Amino acid sequence: MSLRRATILTILAVSTLLPALAVRAQEQAPPHIRRAQTFLVAWGHQKWDELKSVAAVQVTVKVGDKVFELEPAAQKSEVTLVLPFRGLSTIREGETVKGITVAEVGLKVGESETRGPATITLKEQDGEFWVTGVSTGAPQAGEKPPQ
Repeated sequence: MSLRRATILTILAVSTLLPALAVRAQEQAPPHIRRAQTFLVAWGHQKWDELKSVAAVQVTVKVGDKVFELEPAAQKSEVTLVLPFRGLSTIREGETVKGITVAEVGLKVGESETRGPATITLKEQDGEFWVTGVSTGAPQAGEKPPQ
């Protein structure tokens, strides 16, 4: 077999296996990380039923010094999540999971978009994690001004 054919077969094999490995890695993530990830993706795509399955009835969203409410059951949000997001890490107090840090997330209020780090607050109830809050610091330098 020529080197060229071997290279092509290797590329095809790797490209076939990578998606399967990514799915397996997501399935092996801790439950609180999976819940936060589901919350962010559902919010970003406005999949309200999926959002209700991982979020509290009312989620407080703090953008800088402003506070907004996200209500999945009412399909109401004054703040929109702008995809993509990246970098999920667990926040713990001792052994207890308290939340998730997100290295970069985009939030849009009206025409103004802010990108930067955020914190997702979680509450554990009956062995399930529920998202109760999202907060970001002051608007970042890359903020898009209103048009």
